Amino acid sequence: MKIGFIGCGKMAKKMAEVLKNMNNFELYACSASNFERANLFKNEFGFKKAYGSYEELVKDNEVEVVYISVVAKLHFETMILAIKNNKNVVCEKPFTINSKESREAIDLARKNKVFLAEAIWTRFMSLNKTVMEELKNNVIGEPYLYLSNIGYKIFDLERMQDPLGGGVLLDCGVYPINFVRMFSKKDMKIVDVNTQLSNSGVDNLDILKFSLGENERAITINSMLSNMDLVSYIYGTNGYIKFDNVNNPRKVEIYSNDRPPKLIKTFEADNNLTGYEYQWIEFYDCIKKSMIESLSMPLDETQYIMELLDLIRSKGGIKFQNER
Repeated sequence: MKIGFIGCGKMAKKMAEVLKNMNNFELYACSASNFERANLFKNEFGFKKAYGSYEELVKDNEVEVVYISVVAKLHFETMILAIKNNKNVVCEKPFTINSKESREAIDLARKNKVFLAEAIWTRFMSLNKTVMEELKNNVIGEPYLYLSNIGYKIFDLERMQDPLGGGVLLDCGVYPINFVRMFSKKDMKIVDVNTQLSNSGVDNLDILKFSLGENERAITINSMLSNMDLVSYIYGTNGYIKFDNVNNPRKVEIYSNDRPPKLIKTFEADNNLTGYEYQWIEFYDCIKKSMIESLSMPLDETQYIMELLDLIRSKGGIKFQNER
């Protein structure tokens, strides 16, 4: 399957490294805001074509799927551009900067009958799906509390302080929120939003509390002020589950409800894989079957998360200058 890249930045480099080692994808074309940058990227990773505009890439009839990894504020316009040209699209998280944009992109993709998906890799990982099965088997009894944090010292990066779509919630906070949602699957009612805003008006820090039905609660913390441990937990009436990393788990441990708790099961990720491969395996299968959305992250779920992010920003006083 011939893939075209919109964006040639850091994330694009990571994904090019992954895809060049996968049998079902061909690194066919890449595009950037200028040809020189695109051509350098083409030569580095072995793409066949380079384009100095996104419009040229989506008009290439050989491109079968477009991968978007430009900055978040450009996700919507580049998605719409690709969808209008009847391209299958995979877009990096955050899907868009608000739910109005995501709704419009999803509706257009469904109308044009093209595949559209959010590349939120944790939703596709084999290790997380193993945990879902363990939860179905009541390995820790009834879950009642989800704790998750993510933090990196990245407050001085230009994209993080961008008043047109920056901040830690959309850049990093989507991982703890997706962590809670994919394992609980219950409606996430916001109980409290405690944010610290930067001078540019974006969020440096979020401490979020949620109610999930009658008996489940969640607390998530996002920070771009310092590096955090990224460890996440699911607590149940008969034990708990510990994830060593919320956005790239390599080890999951299940503990009993003894005092002190006893380690009863351990699951580890395949060290031969980066973790990004799982989403692309599913995307390939879906497109080959003429499906227009993924099973692990359906478009209605992406829309749910975007609407939740809007509510959090509203309660936390986070407003982008370019809100549509």
